[in-house]
Amino acid sequence: MATIMKISPQGQIRIPKKIMAMLGIEKGDYVEVDVEERNIVLKPRKLIDPSQGWYWTREWQEMEARVDEEIEKDQLSSEFETAEQGLKWLQK
Repeated sequence: MATIMKISPQGQIRIPKKIMAMLGIEKGDYVEVDVEERNIVLKPRKLIDPSQGWYWTREWQEMEARVDEEIEKDQLSSEFETAEQGLKWLQK
């Protein structure tokens, strides 16, 4: 899907709404700009707040996937009245 865009006097281009929707990007998002074999390549990028970086580590995402599987298989505990009851359940 080729689209021709005009470069503004400030060196800017406007990405059409249709393309932004296809890529899931919105106003204010970031794109990585690269040159590959004399072609300009734009890649959508999401910036992560450094205080939230732990969530996006491979280890954490693997744990999240395991938990999602457990939820899908209805492998949930019952509700506990005390922390001791919860610990007892975990030790089984």
